Amino acid sequence: MLQHVPAPITLLLLLMFRPVDLHYRLRAAGIASPGGRIGQLWREQAEGALAAGLFVRRMLLLLVVGSPLATALGGLAMTSAGIPIHGGWVLSALCCSAAGLVLALVSGLAAGVMLGSLASLSMLVGLHATAAGAFGAQQGGGAGVAVGICLGVVSGLSVGSIASIAAGRGPSVWRVQTAAIVTSVVPMVVWSCLVGSSFAGAVAASALVAFVVSAFRLPLYAVEVLASAVAYAVERWTGRPTLSWVPVRHHNLSYLPYPFLGRHLALAVRSRPAEVLAVADACLRSPGNILVGWPWVVQALEQGSAGETGRPGA
Repeated sequence: MLQHVPAPITLLLLLMFRPVDLHYRLRAAGIASPGGRIGQLWREQAEGALAAGLFVRRMLLLLVVGSPLATALGGLAMTSAGIPIHGGWVLSALCCSAAGLVLALVSGLAAGVMLGSLASLSMLVGLHATAAGAFGAQQGGGAGVAVGICLGVVSGLSVGSIASIAAGRGPSVWRVQTAAIVTSVVPMVVWSCLVGSSFAGAVAASALVAFVVSAFRLPLYAVEVLASAVAYAVERWTGRPTLSWVPVRHHNLSYLPYPFLGRHLALAVRSRPAEVLAVADACLRSPGNILVGWPWVVQALEQGSAGETGRPGA
């Protein structure tokens, strides 16, 4: 069972891009609560689930060692590039790791690792570069936008991974929208009281936009559309099997359907039905494709039977 627990770097990549797959992989390793608190996972280890203890140790390695190290390297890179950074950023990285550890104890291990690690990196820009005047006046509009973007990116990237590893499915669009509103409203209230309405408005607006872009992985989706088109074109014109390239097999948190996938399935349905079914299974784990994965398969089967490979997918 221990072999089902990924190595630390693989664990981080799965948590970021394939948290649903990671959930089921950890369940296969005998871990009953992949999204549980440290205490829950230690109890599972005490009851004989050795994989739970290994999972905790590897996640804590990412939080306590990997995150501060990555932040230190990032700070050095920014300093070398001439970007002004306020002092104390190494200490803030350690504080973020400590805060992540507390969150892992009271909320969930995955939540602590994701929020602690991402917050550590984002504070280089949202706190230290802002305090050093990299974006103009410390309480000006540029500074507010920088703070809001960092807040929105951290929250947006974390929400899908945390929910998915705990429940084994991506959060609904409604839940993501609700989280986006909360991420925008809370800092507006806080900074309105502490600083002023202008700075608070800049933080809130940029946090909302950054959250939506990050949670729905919109920049990544643009790359995935290109990858989907290339994979389809290669198989269509060269005959080389490329169904394993399709983005839905490598990313669980896309909220938009992939173009060309239906036609790509139709190309492979006769010669490689097992791959077609594997893609359909991957669609069931993707919020943007969960309701259309198997209909795509049915359509592809119909197209394959009729010899029609040119009809667009759903």
